[in-house]
Amino acid sequence: MLRGRFVLAAALALVATGALADTPPIVSTDFTLADANRLPTKWAMNGTAGLELNPLSQTPLVDMKITNNLTGQGGVAWTTDTFTVPSFTMWADVNVDFHPQGPGVDATCPADGFALAFANTTSPYVLGGAGGSMGLYNNDTDIPQLISAEVNTWYGNDIDDTATCTTGKNVTFEFTNLDANTTTARNPGGDVNAGGAYVGQVTAPDALQKGLINGGWYRYQWDVDSTTGHMDLYITGLDDSNKAIQNMKVNEVTFKSSAPKLNFTGRFGIAAGTGGGTEGVHVRQIVAVSPAVAGGTAPPATAPAAPTAPTAGP
Repeated sequence: MLRGRFVLAAALALVATGALADTPPIVSTDFTLADANRLPTKWAMNGTAGLELNPLSQTPLVDMKITNNLTGQGGVAWTTDTFTVPSFTMWADVNVDFHPQGPGVDATCPADGFALAFANTTSPYVLGGAGGSMGLYNNDTDIPQLISAEVNTWYGNDIDDTATCTTGKNVTFEFTNLDANTTTARNPGGDVNAGGAYVGQVTAPDALQKGLINGGWYRYQWDVDSTTGHMDLYITGLDDSNKAIQNMKVNEVTFKSSAPKLNFTGRFGIAAGTGGGTEGVHVRQIVAVSPAVAGGTAPPATAPAAPTAPTAGP
């Protein structure tokens, strides 16, 4: 069965839409281990990040988990290579589940979220704080500068109602642009003029409030232009249950020239954390290209279009 699955995955990878034939990826990694040409050999997984047998009883059978529904977690995975890119697009296939476990766990509200990141780090083996720091923030020494696109799931950091998560409005999207002069803490109050965290925070549409957590696999596309200071974020559903979401732009921002510059040498990464509330953040693949492509553009043909189910056979 496994052999049949791997053969099918490889075949789909070859026939997937090749919108970027003239833009080869600078990062292209399959964390399911199905594609031997895209193994995660150039990644460092820190804290609670690491490969796992998928706990959701779903395909793929293997993925990379950043958190796994336990309290007090912080994890981040960084590319071991560094890049100087005037602009880039980063895609990540991510599944967020909420199945709290263990004593003292908030069994009602998920937390804290995850972030796609590009950061100047002292090495690929560095980690930020746990919980709300999401394995990314609050480490000025080892991570002195970073930008990110963040999916926030903790109700205490939302916009509409910070008193409870029962309103169903706890998921928000925001951007980060931090350096040592602004501190690398994940504090509210950032803006396009000075940078900071929670820049351009917006509430997720109802379809994503209800479907982003325990809703299957989604592809996140983050576009960054270091010349204009512009970032945007798109989301696409990859499963039958969420495929109504296709290339939905969920946020964008343009930083002013007074904000920290985006033109530094850095590593691509993905980070997440839990505190008293928990969730699982699972990653299937990450692809990045430079220069950036148009919003809603499909990843290169080496990236499979969606998770694949096992097939019968030897």
